[in-house]
Amino acid sequence: MRDLSKTLINWIIGLSFLLSSKMRKITTTTATLEDGGGEGEGGMIVINTAPSLASRLNQRADLLRRILSFHKTRNPKVYINLRSSSKLFHRALQPPPLWTSFPHANHATLQSLVNRLEQLQGDEESSGNVPSVLFIEDGEYGVACGGDGKKNYVTVKKPLSIYGAGRGCNRSAILTSSTTLVGVGLRIKGKKSDGIVEIEDLTIKGGEECGLYAREGMTVIMRGCSIEDCQGSGVHAYYADITCDNLQVVGCNNSGVGASDNATITLSGQGTSIQGNGMTGESDDYGLKAYSCISYIHLVLPLTKEQISTNNGVIGVDPALDSEGGSGGGGGSSSGHGSSGGGSGLWAAVSSWGKKLLGRSGGGGGGGTSSRERREREERERRRISRGTATSTTTATTSRGGGNWGGYVPNIKQISK
Repeated sequence: MRDLSKTLINWIIGLSFLLSSKMRKITTTTATLEDGGGEGEGGMIVINTAPSLASRLNQRADLLRRILSFHKTRNPKVYINLRSSSKLFHRALQPPPLWTSFPHANHATLQSLVNRLEQLQGDEESSGNVPSVLFIEDGEYGVACGGDGKKNYVTVKKPLSIYGAGRGCNRSAILTSSTTLVGVGLRIKGKKSDGIVEIEDLTIKGGEECGLYAREGMTVIMRGCSIEDCQGSGVHAYYADITCDNLQVVGCNNSGVGASDNATITLSGQGTSIQGNGMTGESDDYGLKAYSCISYIHLVLPLTKEQISTNNGVIGVDPALDSEGGSGGGGGSSSGHGSSGGGSGLWAAVSSWGKKLLGRSGGGGGGGTSSRERREREERERRRISRGTATSTTTATTSRGGGNWGGYVPNIKQISK
């Protein structure tokens, strides 16, 4: 978690007292009173006053608000901890949203707690008093934290903000706090109109399927998370939108980041890294993959695909060929499938299904597939990715980043903020 250190807290307190020292100075007030004596002359009374303790506390709190406004953490646990540390911080910081945490005394599994929160959201009498924030404490939580009938996912169907304690990077030989879900991923469902699911400061490791899978559901915002060694893809969206800031995906069997039909995945942040994914021998797995012409992976400037996606895939699209067309394809058959014509390196490098999506024939290619056929083929591919069926242990790599991006490559592109 991007927490405020004790040193920074002490610095803020010291600065607030230093800058507010003038508040403690005694002020002098001069009042003129009329003397009721016979001489008719006025008298002067000097009254020494000082600001009250409450007044000084409020002024310091206002100063702290201004100082903390420059601290960009979105994790409310930081402010909850600060607010409970002193009266000064209690006055300076706004009350937090309703929240709960896991482990929880009344719920043995994370799925059980999530289910209860969603049940309460559907109850009209208690809907206004339901925690909207879930903190997962420092530690590792295994497959047992599931419980929705599938141990490979914790499923979220209602808007919720999920915060871990960090993803445990080692800085200067000091291991920071971390929250890790081991052998289980997160699946986001619901309706897009329902709202947003936020996920921050945690690691998903060794999931039996995808690390994060958003299917026909709510928009997902993920910040400061790592996904490692999952049997399916790292992050996969199907008819859903996912935004990831400083995402790290390492060592997943299938594609690192995959946007399927009518999905958009947006990546931002200089800490973004997609490495060592799709190394199981499947020819259509990549670091970054847009599955069709209506699937998008957006890289927020200044990120580039060359910068963030490295050492992925066994066979894939060579970056040097991205802007080059292949040989012309053969004529289309009655079934609507065009045969692959010339044997360019690009065409030889991908599966027949991948060829259809790349759209890089460069010549008079085949007749193509119908919309229904394309959807059916894409659904089969989605199921394969979700199941994580690839089992080969091949670790070969291709030159010039050959498996780092693929599918419908033109839709893997840079955008401005």
